[in-house]
Amino acid sequence: MKQLMMLLLLAIFVLSGCTTLRQTERGKAIPGDSEWALLHFINNTETPYAAERAEAITQVLLYAGGVRKVTMAPVEQREGDMLPDRGSRRYQQGVAWAVKQGIRFAVTGTVTEWRYKVGLDGEPVVGMTLLVMELPEGKVLWSGSAGRSGWSRDAVSSVAQQLLQSLVEKMPIQPVAEPSK
Repeated sequence: MKQLMMLLLLAIFVLSGCTTLRQTERGKAIPGDSEWALLHFINNTETPYAAERAEAITQVLLYAGGVRKVTMAPVEQREGDMLPDRGSRRYQQGVAWAVKQGIRFAVTGTVTEWRYKVGLDGEPVVGMTLLVMELPEGKVLWSGSAGRSGWSRDAVSSVAQQLLQSLVEKMPIQPVAEPSK
């Protein structure tokens, strides 16, 4: 009985910080030495600026994952806009901007969850999708979707970084060879 309780506690401990991840097949490697555009994410949550937070984390993780140059699509704020849209208008502007710049690869995503669960523990939960596209056609080269929950003492941003890192690690980025000295 004591062993059964220990196994049950171990299972609860292991499963409490779960990640669910789905992705397309890796496909051909995408050159890390090409310029990549980071397009604006769609925010499908009730949390303001969740998409902008996810974009900032993704940009750093792309550099760490082997992409040499990541250019963020510019943001056009219209006078009179109280709050940014959920991201669809900014995304469309970003695609047009990247095509005009001649950038071949683009990364975008959707934030589907970014919150703390209601309850005593208040566990952070994050859900995301990422897409790597080839421009100007918009052909999807890779896509992934993941969700993760953390411990009650974790920050949502920490859980988001772990989740995005697991997605970026799955991208078929071709590493850049270091110049020999």
